[in-house]
Amino acid sequence: MGNRGKISKTVIDIGNNKIKAITGELSENGEVLRVLKYIESPSEGMVKNDIKDGESLSKSIKTVIDELANYSDEDIEAVTVGMGGENIKSRTINMEIFFEEDEITEEHIKLLVKEAEEKVLNEEEQILKTEIYNVKVNNSGIVKNPLGVVGTKLQADVHLMFTEKRRVAKLVETINRIGLDVENIILNAYASAKSTLEEEDRRMGVALVDIGEGSTDIILYKNDKIIYTETIPLGGMHFKSDLMYILKLNEEDIAMEILNKYREKNISTEGYIYYGEGKHISAIELEDFINARVEEMIDYINNTIEKSGFTGYLGKGLVLTGGVVYDKIINTDKLLEKINKKTGYVARKVLPSTFSGLDSVNTSMATVIGLFYEVMEEEDQKIRTGSYTHQEIELKNEKIENETKKVEELESIIDDELEKIEDTKQENKVMKAIKNWFSNFI
Repeated sequence: MGNRGKISKTVIDIGNNKIKAITGELSENGEVLRVLKYIESPSEGMVKNDIKDGESLSKSIKTVIDELANYSDEDIEAVTVGMGGENIKSRTINMEIFFEEDEITEEHIKLLVKEAEEKVLNEEEQILKTEIYNVKVNNSGIVKNPLGVVGTKLQADVHLMFTEKRRVAKLVETINRIGLDVENIILNAYASAKSTLEEEDRRMGVALVDIGEGSTDIILYKNDKIIYTETIPLGGMHFKSDLMYILKLNEEDIAMEILNKYREKNISTEGYIYYGEGKHISAIELEDFINARVEEMIDYINNTIEKSGFTGYLGKGLVLTGGVVYDKIINTDKLLEKINKKTGYVARKVLPSTFSGLDSVNTSMATVIGLFYEVMEEEDQKIRTGSYTHQEIELKNEKIENETKKVEELESIIDDELEKIEDTKQENKVMKAIKNWFSNFI
């Protein structure tokens, strides 16, 4: 969307607990980038990074979009969103294609990727991101940039990151329901890496661990390429579910009350956290429960690195970010020490990049800032070269009329009709008829 020669974009990170969104703009010469508005708002309808109640989630997103639009005084017609969750899959396959002697072009690269997709994906899956490395032309050594090199064979390792088509379709439908198009879907782990990792990190080898509310994203880089990614089904919400199970609680609010008091160190002199009607739990006992879950997270992280096959190749160690790292419920310094002891790698916390218009940042904002960074970097690329470089993924936008707006319009019609009615009997008859008509639409 353009505005007085400026390029305006909106990105959304849809989490299990919160929705984070940024609207920002890039000057027409690509030299000035600034955030116009950053918003956090409660998220409803998302459970473990999967949409369980699309209507509730649509309403949550609409709340955010309306506030952004009011602030910028400009209609928002399309957004870029992130996608994560344990249904994200990652696989690397070595591919080669043969052709008559010719200069390598983008078309050859696309053909190589297409054949890799056909070998790896089934009919119900689709690509979110692709990385290509260890490229060779004929029987040469590794070629950094094969474009323009003459040959008859192209060979490379193709790393595919993909998910189920139904998940993509459901996410797009949820956005479309409030009258918005989805411009692109970006892998959450990649977005977090975009906002936090330096070029040296990616080149020397690093594992970025983004611990969120519903899951933990792990993405590995080496030689400035993504070499592995996986999402593990553990996150901040499990502290709450553990507590509910252990204390046999029926209400989430009580579990949240206990955890919030623990965060705020609202602990009695005897070492208890009181909740409900005179009930209590030992703060030390609660800390033990939390530490047990943290240990499980660390085991998963270590196992993921071992499973990737790149143990020993991560020169820059592990980098932690995400909402749980920002949350006071865990001691980050102790967490880093435990990771170092378990994996042998130096572990550190890292903040995402900041931009003009963004007053302060924390680790929970890594994904949404990375989404904004990626989108605007692509716009800058287009300004400078005339074309985008990002990978287009399959999206099918279908505008769905806003149900809330439709109901409001129908209610307005009813009010208009009732104003014309003077006789009580006639009012009852008309009211009944209108209600019958109204029921056909809701």
